[in-house]
Amino acid sequence: MGLATVQMAVVSGLMLFAVLGPPARGDMLAIPLTPTGASGLAAQVVAAGAVPMGKARFGGGLVVRGDRNRLAWPLMARGVLLLAAPNLLCLPRRAAA
Repeated sequence: MGLATVQMAVVSGLMLFAVLGPPARGDMLAIPLTPTGASGLAAQVVAAGAVPMGKARFGGGLVVRGDRNRLAWPLMARGVLLLAAPNLLCLPRRAAA
């Protein structure tokens, strides 16, 4: 593997993180990475201080609202990854009545 290939991989990884990295506060996507993470996901995010907002389009994930610094480590310890919540990855939310 050449130096140019390594550089392209690093740049691609940084760009991907810039797009999918969770915001400091707001809506985030909680994706379970392990069976432990998938079991009782809604209860886990609530226990970590997040508010469930809806379902993800794939992987049994949830859209949650909260503070990244408060949520990231407790959820990662339970096998749940936090990402940005772009509309493409989230089911449409119902309009308030």
